[in-house]
Amino acid sequence: MAQFLRVAPVLRVNSRTFPDMRDFFVEQLGFTVGTEIRHFATLDRDGLTVMLDCKSVLGWRRGWAAYFWVDDVEAIFREVSERAARLKGGLVDKPYGCREFVVIAPDGREIVFGQRL
Repeated sequence: MAQFLRVAPVLRVNSRTFPDMRDFFVEQLGFTVGTEIRHFATLDRDGLTVMLDCKSVLGWRRGWAAYFWVDDVEAIFREVSERAARLKGGLVDKPYGCREFVVIAPDGREIVFGQRL
């Protein structure tokens, strides 16, 4: 059976607060920057990740609320599909090295499930 490995909360920022939030996590909390694309960043420490997201950067309407890394994304995709989850498309290989899919929560936010390629 497929397992969830870890989860990253996604903190909403704006273009003005993004640099201060990134620097806070790095300089004061000891995180390192994993990926940074304009005003989106993953911040890592001790196997955990926090994501900072400025809504306009990647064009998400409501935006990610959480990102779950899993050990078998295809199995999780089948499972949530069978449970009639509202999906935003299918499995997609992303340029940042993950295969992922998005489930739409009742309030419109996106819950993402991914596996490193």
